[in-house]
Amino acid sequence: MASEKTNPPTYDQIHNPTPTAYPHPEQPAASTSFNTSQPTTVIISSPNVGPDPTTMVCPSCRATIVTRLEYETTTKTHICAALLCLFICWPCVCIPYCSTSCRDANHYCPNCGSFIGTYKK
Repeated sequence: MASEKTNPPTYDQIHNPTPTAYPHPEQPAASTSFNTSQPTTVIISSPNVGPDPTTMVCPSCRATIVTRLEYETTTKTHICAALLCLFICWPCVCIPYCSTSCRDANHYCPNCGSFIGTYKK
């Protein structure tokens, strides 16, 4: 086994080290760069909407609007109709489908048509 011998550092190397290329604390490093090619993510929370049309500013077109509602049939609507049918009220089965109280309200912008939010019942 052969071991390599290294020479110890000289007195000048220990007590007078050569300055390293550290940046000054008040100045940014010259090699510091910011990656601007990455897209910036902006999180927009959906506004609180209720069962009725809401006056608000549209997040897409920035216009002051009163939302347009479209009602959507859900599982709750089908369960209400099934319960009416089960309890021999079969002529009333269509009531949950005609009523807005058993359906979710989807809010849309009347200007640009963008979806704003849902009110789940």
